Amino acid sequence: MPVYLYWGEEEFNLNNKIKALKDKILDPAWSMLNHKKLKEPDLQQLTETLQTLPMSFGNMLIEVEASTIFLRGNRKFSSSDPLVKKLIDILENINDKVYVLFVCHIPRDSGKKIDSTIKLTKTIDKIGKIEAFNPFKFYQEKEIATWIQKNASGKGIKISTDAALELLHNTGSDLRKLSSEIDKIALYVHPEKLIKKQDVLELCSSHKNIFLLAEYWLQSNKYEALNELHKLLETDHELKIMATLQTFIRKWIKIKSESRNKNAYEISQSLGMNKFLVEKDLQKLKNIKLNSLINMQQALTQAESQIKTGQINSLLALEMAISA
Repeated sequence: MPVYLYWGEEEFNLNNKIKALKDKILDPAWSMLNHKKLKEPDLQQLTETLQTLPMSFGNMLIEVEASTIFLRGNRKFSSSDPLVKKLIDILENINDKVYVLFVCHIPRDSGKKIDSTIKLTKTIDKIGKIEAFNPFKFYQEKEIATWIQKNASGKGIKISTDAALELLHNTGSDLRKLSSEIDKIALYVHPEKLIKKQDVLELCSSHKNIFLLAEYWLQSNKYEALNELHKLLETDHELKIMATLQTFIRKWIKIKSESRNKNAYEISQSLGMNKFLVEKDLQKLKNIKLNSLINMQQALTQAESQIKTGQINSLLALEMAISA
């Protein structure tokens, strides 16, 4: 039976799947007439529309945005309602040329799910197809890298695994943004058909060394931190480096402080950050004490004061702060 239910938080993949279904079902010559969209319709409107026959030739696709019907905890539509029974009967006996797609967008990071216990969901699962579109977890780096490679392949270009991981680390797990970055890099490397790690570093990672410096410093790896510092000093001024490090430290202090009574989602909402990146930072900060972060911030503040007052040259002040 041509009945589908697509649901989930990952709207980029979900919307791409909707597009693929449209392309598969609809004749382009008749798509304007044979594609109907309903947004949170009442049962009367929904049942009436589902009894519509295709115009002229080809199949009809009825796309229904229906979060209110399927979300757990919503008892607005009772299985005993005569209109619900009529809806199920229509779906079970729908014309072979009429395809029905229910779309249930889940608010990102809300943790909500469709209700698999209601009769309508069970009916669709029995006669049609239900597909979930869940976001990647912060630890699924290999899976996201594979998605990046498939996305690139769909654009007629390849991306190496190390380049895909580099892109992930610099962009985060927002699939729409990742896809956009792939477009940008593909244009950058044209006419080459392979995106390498160096291409990502050159186009998306202008601050790569400052990230490494910050992480080595956080890990108390003073030798590597100083090594990255000297690389940065070849192109950047000490005060610029110091200001960027202060930004990192302030962010880490906020995350570490709020993690005492908030989860990653709540922190991301509070700080206006991507949840994936908050989770990555929480992993980095797992064994770091809040006092250690505050001491790092104070060391930077002292170094900045020493530089601005001429007490000590800027390179030595920065080296001392990182080595403290």
